[in-house]
Amino acid sequence: MEERVPVADGRLLENARQYKSELLNRMFGISAFAAESELEGTGLPAGSNVMGFGFGAKVTAGAAVTGETAVRVYVRTKVSAASLPGSEVIPSEVNGMPTDVVQVGDVVALARPTKCGVSVGHHEITTGTLGCLVGRQGSDDHLILSNNHVLANANDASLGDPILEPGPLDGGVPDEPIAQLTDFEPLDFSGPNRMDAAIAAVLNREDVEPEILGGIERPQQPVVPGALYQSVRKHGRTTLHTIGVVMDLAADINVRYGTKSAAFEDQLAVSGVGGQFSSGGDSGSLVVDAVTRCPVGLLFAGGGLGTTFVNPIGPVLDRFDVEIL
Repeated sequence: MEERVPVADGRLLENARQYKSELLNRMFGISAFAAESELEGTGLPAGSNVMGFGFGAKVTAGAAVTGETAVRVYVRTKVSAASLPGSEVIPSEVNGMPTDVVQVGDVVALARPTKCGVSVGHHEITTGTLGCLVGRQGSDDHLILSNNHVLANANDASLGDPILEPGPLDGGVPDEPIAQLTDFEPLDFSGPNRMDAAIAAVLNREDVEPEILGGIERPQQPVVPGALYQSVRKHGRTTLHTIGVVMDLAADINVRYGTKSAAFEDQLAVSGVGGQFSSGGDSGSLVVDAVTRCPVGLLFAGGGLGTTFVNPIGPVLDRFDVEIL
């Protein structure tokens, strides 16, 4: 007999509602009636690692298990049960139905206004990350800070070019730019470089908020130099919120840009904690101290073996005569 694939009909949705209500009650002591009539949204406590509940495919070892369904629990990040408060520990089953924990990071609407740490890019590249908002004293302009190769297409852009959010790879379109390229530090492919950086003026200052996703929120003052074994974090387009450790304070490294290579001097090198600190598309992320949230650097390059390279933030801000908002 052919196995029937579950369909989102009324009966399934009602069964799913019962499972989700029971899980909400078991974990947080919230009744189905309270969740539906007294609390806003899902009824989840503010700041919870749990983002929501669902009902669908059971995933094991990265693949859906055919014929098996589960109560899906969406979390910002997967952490060990030992490090969670009792109410955040997810039971293995609800009324006989297994649970499945799904990491989703911070779930944001794909609309403006946007916070920092999201996909952005020059209209002729793939995508990078909107690092942070900066401004100049005496000016009301809001400027996006990211990399040259994200906002200025590795020197191949012209001032005034449209900057898209999200970046082109993620669906950004040229007739809806969020900013215009204002300035960039040219990449020197024949001599040493100190930074891969550019700024772009936000067309409507209400479109970008200064807070960074991933719980980083507003960067704090002052900017600080990198310190050996310093814990840092960032939120980027691809790997979202990650934590790392500064392992090198003066790295000289050759970085490939398509078919060309540029040498960089005195860069910070960061190793990820519990996984990669960055991946393709995270370029331009603002790296901050993990505790104080003071800016440390501008992420610009990395390899596939776990090391990320970061421009020290002080020279970058000095180059454009800006400060982080």
